[in-house]
Amino acid sequence: MNGSRLLFVPLGWAGLAGTALAQTAGWGWGALSGATIVLREGLEAALVLGAVLVYLRAAGAGARLLRGLWGGVAAALLASGAAWWASSLLLGTSEAGRQVLEGVTALLAAGVLFFVINWLFHQAYVVDWTDRMRTQARAAVARGSALGLVALGFLVVFREGFETVLFFRALLAQAPAGAVGAGFLAGAAATVGVVVALARSGRRLPLRRAFQVSGWLLLLLAVGFVGNGVHELQEAGWIPETAWWAAAFDRAVLGWAGLRGTLETLGSQAAYLLLLAVSFTLARRRTRRLEARAHGG
Repeated sequence: MNGSRLLFVPLGWAGLAGTALAQTAGWGWGALSGATIVLREGLEAALVLGAVLVYLRAAGAGARLLRGLWGGVAAALLASGAAWWASSLLLGTSEAGRQVLEGVTALLAAGVLFFVINWLFHQAYVVDWTDRMRTQARAAVARGSALGLVALGFLVVFREGFETVLFFRALLAQAPAGAVGAGFLAGAAATVGVVVALARSGRRLPLRRAFQVSGWLLLLLAVGFVGNGVHELQEAGWIPETAWWAAAFDRAVLGWAGLRGTLETLGSQAAYLLLLAVSFTLARRRTRRLEARAHGG
């Protein structure tokens, strides 16, 4: 009995090899992933915009400058919609072209998530970005530049909008559209609910816990993107395909998570996790050295 059969037997015994269960797991994962993406991106945009608005009001910015900021936000939302429409056109190519594009999109999304996850776990991602946007707002107010605030509002929202488009395009290649759509609506509703509750209560969001939880969920999503991205490129003939424990992975509820039974997919996912662990460890050591120097000085 080979390795794939050895793994398949306990999975089948546990009821993990059924098509219905695989579809249920894939649907649930698609909805959870979609909600996580929208909630994280939406909260980040809301937090940064909120910090900028607090500064503008404290600095006595007039209605003209505030209209500039909101004009930039509106333009970013329109641009995000245009990006989604453009990506739909690109995906409407031939089957081989679509597979290549979906594979590249998934790997690009995993690359973006690599940096997002690192920053989330170091608690600096939103903090640094917020400080940078405050600095730009300060400069725009000093110049009395409404155009500067248009650019700032656009940058804050379109950054999140573009990431959302990228992540959702990659997610749709591996999860049912209905699940992804349900996740989007749930995430949007949760984002609005959290923002309204925080605005009314005046309390601060526990960023550390929120970003740690979303960081782990995004890590699982990124691993799935890597596996499905490599798989799509294999289907298009761009990457070789070496079967390894294929029977177990193909029949069990693992395909929806991007776990395919080939050396190339599993190897790329292992390499991704290793690189992420190394970069996180190095960044953590650097942070500790800087803190030690600051305390020592």
